Amino acid sequence: TCDALGSILSLPCKACGIACDGVTQALKSPFCLYLTVAMGLNIPPVIFAGQALSNGGGCNVALQWLLINAFFCIVNMAAAVYISGKVVHDPNDDVDGGDNDAPYIGATMESNKTEQQQQQSSSSGIKKFWQGPFTTADETRVVKSLTKVGRVRDVLCYDPMVAVYIIIGIFYIIWQSMGFSRMNQAADCGGGEEELITRALSCGFLFISLGATAFGCSVCCLR
Repeated sequence: TCDALGSILSLPCKACGIACDGVTQALKSPFCLYLTVAMGLNIPPVIFAGQALSNGGGCNVALQWLLINAFFCIVNMAAAVYISGKVVHDPNDDVDGGDNDAPYIGATMESNKTEQQQQQSSSSGIKKFWQGPFTTADETRVVKSLTKVGRVRDVLCYDPMVAVYIIIGIFYIIWQSMGFSRMNQAADCGGGEEELITRALSCGFLFISLGATAFGCSVCCLR
């Protein structure tokens, strides 16, 4: 019972470790520039939405736009982490395992088996996380043969999650355009929400332009 409870309670830590592995690699790669731009320009609109929500009252139209815009910004940040981590994560690092992955071989066989299973489980979890839930065995072999630049093409063109994000990104651009009319309506309502929308729009259009530029620069710097 204690072992089962401990396994359940440790799941968030294991998930964090799996995600942090790819993020750490991304931060040490040229994608650090892209991640910095994505985080720096998407966090402020989330804060602006929180400010409007905490003010209470005000203009409902402005509050609705800010909240939905905050959702889009969170998706942008999550997609930046996913894409960067998946590009820089080398699948070949995950296939060196097997029976030789045990960190040591001691006299106590049960202890060794348990430790080996944990190591293989962690490695398998990282592999599955960055390959994605929709990756088939054939696609995995293709990805393993690609360079980092080749993986950029593979991720952008064949990853289902990225395909969904591209659709969301189109709606994000449309939502930014709708922000100008919402800003004018907020000015008529009063309450100061139009200033928050103005700032959020500035961050949004800067991310659309600088984000694409930073991603291109990061890809050009890959080796």
